[in-house]
Amino acid sequence: MKKRIIAGLVATMLCGAAGGAALQADPFDTARYDIGIKKNAEALAIVDSRQFDINFQSEEGYSLLHYAADAGNLEMVKALLARGANPALKSTRGSTPYDMATTTLVKAELTKAMRSGSASPTPAAAAPKPAASTGGNGICAAVRAEKINDGRQPSVRPLLRARDDLWYNHPDELALLLEDCVGVNDKDPSGSTLLHIAADRDRLEAAKVLLAHGASKGMRDSSGKLPADYATSPEMKALLGPAGKAPAVTGRKIECQQKYRADAALCSDATCKMSANRRWQQCLSTGRYW
Repeated sequence: MKKRIIAGLVATMLCGAAGGAALQADPFDTARYDIGIKKNAEALAIVDSRQFDINFQSEEGYSLLHYAADAGNLEMVKALLARGANPALKSTRGSTPYDMATTTLVKAELTKAMRSGSASPTPAAAAPKPAASTGGNGICAAVRAEKINDGRQPSVRPLLRARDDLWYNHPDELALLLEDCVGVNDKDPSGSTLLHIAADRDRLEAAKVLLAHGASKGMRDSSGKLPADYATSPEMKALLGPAGKAPAVTGRKIECQQKYRADAALCSDATCKMSANRRWQQCLSTGRYW
């Protein structure tokens, strides 16, 4: 669909000065182009000028909310919904904005809008049907239903995605996962809670999100350490409080820990570090690291 937008714009520009005037005379086309390249201030200025209805649809049935969802433009999706955009509108092919959404955050925002009843109940605009979820905003269902071959079982994807959000510093998506289905004090296979990981990665904003959702500062990982024991920055130390006194590590634990640290030091991504964590746990249990 993005190719069609760009092709239409190029065709208009090729018409010369008359084409430029035509582009200016079609505020909907200009707004949808700005949405696609994320010039949100310019797009909203056109929307707020009220030269067309917020739920105006192109000949193919696409509204500005469709285009924003397709572009993964979360800021614009929120702004359009706040202005009354209908998340249940369907294109001529039967696609809702949810169907065209390219990111889980956009899907979660649209699902939340549908469930809040902001969509106009019309026969031609049935609600999108994301995967069923027992949570409150639908992001866990969206994560479980992603058609990706990453080796992760759907049942554990939300927790692993929350851990990824800490690694890559996405506190907004982390908050949505916590509000939907992820337990804030759940432990990963290495025995670390999300707060341990936030402290280790110095993700201050994410740590604040975790604490606001009830994360415990007093839980210890498999090494007997508190989240505060991993804090390095003054801000994180102030947030988590004093470090704890971990139990003495002797014998096999020392050897396994040394091997893990040497192994993890060579890692450049999350997958590698997860593998090192699994080998560490194996070493603690069996004495074999490799």
